[in-house]
Amino acid sequence: MSHSGIRRTAGIGLAGRIALAITAGALALPVVPHTAHAQTRKATSEREFVDRINDAFRRLQAGDSEGGRLRLKTTLRALADSNYSELTIRAYLNAVTLFERRRDNAAASELFADASKTRAAQEPETAAATLWFEYARFLNRIQNYEAAIPVATEAHKRMRAIYGRNSQEDIAGGDILATVLTNNGAVAAGLNLSEDIYLNAKKALGERVPLTWRTENNYAEALRMVGHPDVAATIDEPLLKRRIAHYGLGSIQALVSASNLALNHLAMGNEAETLKALDLQKRAAAALADPTSEHVAQADTWIAYTKAYFHPDRRLSNADLEAMARVKDWNGAPDILRIKTAQLAADQYEARGDTARALALRLDAYQRSQDTIAKQHPMTFDALLGVAMARMKRGDKDALATFKDVEQQSFRWMLREVGTAGNRYVAETMRKLADDILYEFGRYALQEPSAAVAYAEAVTRWKTMEDGDRTLLRLTADRLPDDATRTLAQTVLRLSGQQQELLSSGRIDSDARQVLSELQAARLALSARMGETVPRDLKLPSIEDRLERTDALVDFFVSGRRNRVTPIDPKPEMRLQAVIHRAGKSPSLVDLGPLDNFLGADVTSADRAKTFRRLHDTLIGPLKPQLAEVTRLFLVPDSELYSLPFAMLQDAGGRYLDETYDTRIMTRADALFFAGRGTKLAAGSKALLVGGLDYAGAASQLPSTRTEIETVEADLKKRKLDVTMRSGDGIGEPLIRSDAKGASLIHLATHGFYKTASDRTDALWRSGLVASRPNLKRPPQRDDNDGVLYAHELMNWDLSSADLVVLSACQTALGDPSRVGSVRGLPTALAIAGARRSLLTLWEVEDEGTANFMARFYQVLADDDLDYASALRKVRIEAIHGKIKAAKDPSVWAAFVFFES
Repeated sequence: MSHSGIRRTAGIGLAGRIALAITAGALALPVVPHTAHAQTRKATSEREFVDRINDAFRRLQAGDSEGGRLRLKTTLRALADSNYSELTIRAYLNAVTLFERRRDNAAASELFADASKTRAAQEPETAAATLWFEYARFLNRIQNYEAAIPVATEAHKRMRAIYGRNSQEDIAGGDILATVLTNNGAVAAGLNLSEDIYLNAKKALGERVPLTWRTENNYAEALRMVGHPDVAATIDEPLLKRRIAHYGLGSIQALVSASNLALNHLAMGNEAETLKALDLQKRAAAALADPTSEHVAQADTWIAYTKAYFHPDRRLSNADLEAMARVKDWNGAPDILRIKTAQLAADQYEARGDTARALALRLDAYQRSQDTIAKQHPMTFDALLGVAMARMKRGDKDALATFKDVEQQSFRWMLREVGTAGNRYVAETMRKLADDILYEFGRYALQEPSAAVAYAEAVTRWKTMEDGDRTLLRLTADRLPDDATRTLAQTVLRLSGQQQELLSSGRIDSDARQVLSELQAARLALSARMGETVPRDLKLPSIEDRLERTDALVDFFVSGRRNRVTPIDPKPEMRLQAVIHRAGKSPSLVDLGPLDNFLGADVTSADRAKTFRRLHDTLIGPLKPQLAEVTRLFLVPDSELYSLPFAMLQDAGGRYLDETYDTRIMTRADALFFAGRGTKLAAGSKALLVGGLDYAGAASQLPSTRTEIETVEADLKKRKLDVTMRSGDGIGEPLIRSDAKGASLIHLATHGFYKTASDRTDALWRSGLVASRPNLKRPPQRDDNDGVLYAHELMNWDLSSADLVVLSACQTALGDPSRVGSVRGLPTALAIAGARRSLLTLWEVEDEGTANFMARFYQVLADDDLDYASALRKVRIEAIHGKIKAAKDPSVWAAFVFFES
């Protein structure tokens, strides 16, 4: 059923190419010679079977339900045991049609189930294909989507086998399969198939064929169901014009398309266009000239709903409000209208203080959405969120359980949908859905401190886009029994990291689907290989368990709530929160205000000291009560905060953050579990140093980078590391990649780049490093020999041995905002490839000061035997106090950011 609640036209519209006439009357003999069937003399003839079935039909129509059903069932079962295959299919389909028209869906379902088990249904013939197709359509009509999926799959397989790929029958079969997948909540798989069917129909059949129009309609409907009405509108608008031109305004097809277009504009927040489309829907309904239909009344209800929806400040009259609330009980109304009017009436009752009536309406909307759309679907989750918010406003004790329910259900759905099938539109919807749920959950946790623990867990889940399995595997990997198993585990970790990146970005393309496929295969292989050897004593610790008494971990989180009436414009306000973890305490939550307050800090401005003192006061100041006695501070940024130089935050006394706390920046909260691994230079470990490359005129030479890596080499050899140096010509991606595998420390001194978005090019193709002889003029692509190492390529490397990767280049810490693996660029790629830590730069850095700063960093590592984070802090404080030549200015020492993953 479409969102307008108008059933699609019956039949598969194949211009009679499937030669089975399905009617609900007397059964006629098929046009097949009797001699075609090898029956014995005593066998019942086709004529006798037809007569018996017609007699059963007459008894049913005369009111003899019990006798008619018994005779019909007995005859059908006998017919199924005969060799009259086509007659068997015809008879069952006629019987089903009769019972469906009598609104006896239980009897129709039983007959279809019986028919599917007959010998005739198993034959590779057109009649059998028709049976499976009609069975799938029936299950879709009665909204038994789960049962419909295997039936529709079988129908599609048979249509393709008999009629060929991209035939009308194949496209019709694929269309119904896509519809039932989407309606069952398997939205990503359904959307992927629906898009393929739609594009194939346009190419194979053309844009003037009604079947193509149906695939367009269904694809647009699926897009609308997952919150992409803007894309759906680009399909529905021209489709409406074609249908009116072909069928006329007074047609069910024009009515459906006008209603769908109205729903698109309603969801986009466009009142004028919504009412315009609804007026057209009403005129189409009137032109149908069917006095028994409710189409005109439905259009009037939509119009009343729309006017109230766009003006929530205007109270409905008591009579109008009661009428709106009663729509949910109007059996003739489309389900989407019953759901939406219940929610709007709930808004009005809440404004009047009648929270009990409002809650009842929201519960009805949620139940109806489960029953008629899907239990696991964005629209159902949104309805459940409405229930949670209603309970929050009432102060009900069930509010926390409801928030946890909607958050966890939607999270599991996200992992299933985007993590297996993958679809760009579903991924985008998931991010919007998460924002809405977490924004309201956060508001509740602020007013109800007991909810802070559950909210903190939810924040961790959505920021990492995983349920803890990857973290457990990281904890387990070092304890696996052999190198081959450990290597396979690292492959799973790398691919699951890429999966998380895809979930966050929403860019689900052919590359992404390949990653998802490889990940599933690698997980199966790892599971088979590990068998009973997996450590059984390992469980996921809590953040609080791993913190010392004087530690604190601050997990920043950005969320925003779309405006219900104007979802696209203006842009929803994004707010910043901080979840504070301390040893032996429950997490606490602090709201820090609009995200815009923390953006746009210019490190080169004359009043930067004032700017960063203000940022300290607004970002760290409100957390002070929770940071008592803290000496070591773990910070987990989110979104645009990754580009904020935390080192420049300065308190009222003039002390920088590193002078107050041992500050550690982490890309995710569970990086804390691995903070103690590989923290220092280790004798005998492998190091790779790259610098002084020959760019062959494609980029400016950096001769100082050769000196830089020679200086670093000397310091590393003090600690007896096995050092490999690469300089000059011929140092391309394959050589660097080979040398990097197994290295515990990697230092790359070269050109780096990050280009801000100017088109739809992914951030991982807009950031990277330059190797020898780069081809910088060509658009980015996979090519190990082009001399450009893009972040998208880097995330496929094996850096699982790397305790530290230093990218001594400009702007290597920059990228697009992300909630997974720091920012979408080189930081993300390094974390996915397996690097535990990375030292990167936020902006272009001055040569002399940078060289001196970096040289001192390695000197401290070699001479003072400090861990990486402590060495960086010591060098930064030395620079602040002018002890490193040309490095006193914050534009030098604050440019370096140290990420732990």
